[in-house]
Amino acid sequence: MRTTSRGFIGCLFLALLTGLLGIGLRHAVAVTPVDVAFRAVLRAYAAPEPSGTSNTGETSPP
Repeated sequence: MRTTSRGFIGCLFLALLTGLLGIGLRHAVAVTPVDVAFRAVLRAYAAPEPSGTSNTGETSPP
């Protein structure tokens, strides 16, 4: 199947239109700052600090 220049230009136009719409929305809609409750949830689900020891026998130092 051969791509026509009309189809190619249409695809480029659609990509450009989508990009401009995204940039326009990014500037038009204010970003909501992260609140304290959301930060608490992130801390609760965060990976634990590495303690230097392993919790499995196979990878523990002798």
